[in-house]
Amino acid sequence: MWTTVEPSAELREQYRAQGWWDDRTLPTLLHQALTRSSGTTFRVHSRTRPWRGTIGDVTTLGRRLATGLADRGITAGDPVAFTLPNSAEAAAVFYGLALLGATLVPVGHTAGPRDLDHALRESGARALVVWNQPDRPFAFDALTRADLGHVVAIGDAAAPADVIDFDELRAAAPLDEPATVDPAQPAVIGWTSGTTGAPKGVLLSHRALCTETRAHMSPMMEARSRPLASTSPIAHVTGMLVSVLVPPLLGQQIHLLDYWDADEVLELMTTESLSAGTGAPLFLASLLDHPACTPTHHELIEMSSLGGATVPAELVLTAERYGITAIRGYGCTEHPSISLGMRDDPADKRAHTDGRLCAGVDVRIVDDNERNLPTGNHGEILSRGPDLFCGYTDPVLNAAAFDKDGWYRTGDIGWLDEDGYLSVIDRKKDIVIRAGMNISPAEIEAAMTFMPQVAGVAVIAVPDARTGERACAFVRPAPGGPTPTIEQVQHHLSAVGLAKYKWPEELRYQYDDFPRTPAGKVRKTELRAAWAAYQKDG
Repeated sequence: MWTTVEPSAELREQYRAQGWWDDRTLPTLLHQALTRSSGTTFRVHSRTRPWRGTIGDVTTLGRRLATGLADRGITAGDPVAFTLPNSAEAAAVFYGLALLGATLVPVGHTAGPRDLDHALRESGARALVVWNQPDRPFAFDALTRADLGHVVAIGDAAAPADVIDFDELRAAAPLDEPATVDPAQPAVIGWTSGTTGAPKGVLLSHRALCTETRAHMSPMMEARSRPLASTSPIAHVTGMLVSVLVPPLLGQQIHLLDYWDADEVLELMTTESLSAGTGAPLFLASLLDHPACTPTHHELIEMSSLGGATVPAELVLTAERYGITAIRGYGCTEHPSISLGMRDDPADKRAHTDGRLCAGVDVRIVDDNERNLPTGNHGEILSRGPDLFCGYTDPVLNAAAFDKDGWYRTGDIGWLDEDGYLSVIDRKKDIVIRAGMNISPAEIEAAMTFMPQVAGVAVIAVPDARTGERACAFVRPAPGGPTPTIEQVQHHLSAVGLAKYKWPEELRYQYDDFPRTPAGKVRKTELRAAWAAYQKDG
């Protein structure tokens, strides 16, 4: 169905010889882990739908779902999409689809209808599972369903007659054995925004995801002495790893959150003896800055793995002063873990670098002509490794993503020091990373262009103390009309179906033409400089 990119024969042999690639697939890896951890606690901490049980309870529900879908013609390799908040049902859907051998197509539950339709078209999804509760009904009328065989709804809000009730699937007998699939085939299609505007479908093979789970994330999470309260969404690659893949592999309890409120999380930590504050920097920062955060909480946090957005060195050093070991990491949907800090790294390295390269990962630091640069020089980061993705759903994008030898062009700028620590300092990609979520400026710009008050728009990433970055839109107001307000912009973007987390949170007005290159491209570096100067001068 998809055109995949294979590493060289030499690399494939190396990955097998080192044990990073073996015959395990997501179905077999999960089957073994879920069976061993069946009696382990599984909790959902929610204001509206709290749940308590075991990993075995969730797995049984997932196995019933798998049989129910198989009875309706879904087979191994078929793409199946789901858009669900963190919940017991979301974990069951994840486990059930994985054990069935389906290609998982997770879509963030905050995604707008355009993103969901795009994901369904790009993936060729044969089925879709949606959240449809009375307090949050699904917008079925906004869903393009021409190529979908089945839509399954979790919840009892109103739904069209041909939508399958989740309870119908849970009545099936549990699936007995995990599916047999080719380890080289895609297990998950992740989504990432880039400079093209539309989200890109990222193909992660079974062998890549299993390597990432076993060799990279498991050693990091194994260092914890208590369970982690995870708010990372299962629909995000990092969330699926931290929340539902690694814990059963290690026999750890699972505690999912479907919201984030620092005050409530601090209370939850003490009542349940949980760690928290891992993921995007805002989670740890909001805990440490809270007046109710005590030395007891510092001890419970213990360690925090930070990534998905710019990590301030001061946050790591502040955590250190409180006795918390904070570590940084670097990766992306295409290559989930390129480098990771470790608990025993010196504080200075943990604060100012993104750790050392993960097992099996290689990087090159290159100039604009992709020539290798000496150690200590800044350049673009090219990466490869056993957990690297195997291409995009749109094969046209592969040529720009990989060089002739299979190195992935990350688009990020960084450098390696003499001790082997990688530091990421900038990026070529024109994206905004808000709380770990990639936002395409091109997509926002295209949507805002249709506003009658807007003659032109350019969106840039600017620093944000809470989310790492936010989108700032430089707007040229249309002649003779009123200047658009941030509220009008957000109302317009809501009306055209753009997800809320993508909305600009700041407007700047550009009354002359934008600074441009000879080819007519907006010089966003100058807009960033103008924004920084405004902040400095007030």
